Amino acid sequence: MRIKRTTSTEAPDINLIPLIDVLLVIVIFLVVSTTFMQPSQLEVDLPGTRSAQEDARPPEALRIRVGRDGNYALGAQGVLTETQLRTELSKVLSAKPASEERRAIVEADAAATHQSVVMVMDMLASLGVAKVSIATVGGKSP
Repeated sequence: MRIKRTTSTEAPDINLIPLIDVLLVIVIFLVVSTTFMQPSQLEVDLPGTRSAQEDARPPEALRIRVGRDGNYALGAQGVLTETQLRTELSKVLSAKPASEERRAIVEADAAATHQSVVMVMDMLASLGVAKVSIATVGGKSP
C-alpha cells in the first residue's frame, strides 16, 4: 500500500470567527456579573444638627471656643491665650469632684487651625477630661 503525499502550495489559514464568538461571550459574562458600585474605603457617620444625644447633654459640660485668630474662650469668659486657658481650665476642673465625669465641648471656627483644636483637646486630656465632643452645625456644605 502506497500512500501518496500531496504537497499543497496554499498556506493554512486560521478561522477567527469562533475566537471572536468565544471572546464576545466572555465580555458579555463579565459585563453582566460585574457590580458597578464601588464600596467606600472608609465609612463615616456624619454629624447632624440636632440629635437626641445633644439634647440630653448635661449642663455641666465645659464649652471651649477656638477662634480663627488662635484665641480661646472658656464658657462666658472673654478672649484667653493658651496659658490663660490652661490656668482657667485647671481652676474649673479642680473645683469639680474627681468622681464626677468630666466633659467638654470644643466649638472651633471653620477657619481655625487644626493645631489649635488639637492643642485644646490635648490640654483637656492632660487635665483628666473623660469625654470631649466637637460641636458642628449641619445643613451647610463647605
